[in-house]
Amino acid sequence: MDEVVRMLDALTANEVSRIKVEASEQMEEGQAKKTYHHGRCDVGSPYATGKLYDLEEPMC
Repeated sequence: MDEVVRMLDALTANEVSRIKVEASEQMEEGQAKKTYHHGRCDVGSPYATGKLYDLEEPMC
């Protein structure tokens, strides 16, 4: 647990704004891997297509 806290502290110190942590049995203990996150603007995403599932319908 202390290693996870140190990892998160290091990421936030480097101003990383989005962090997703997943445990994996496919990686060795103590090993970490970073991947790029495209955010909500991905081609085909609800945000990019204008079909937001969390957008309230306008009241008319």
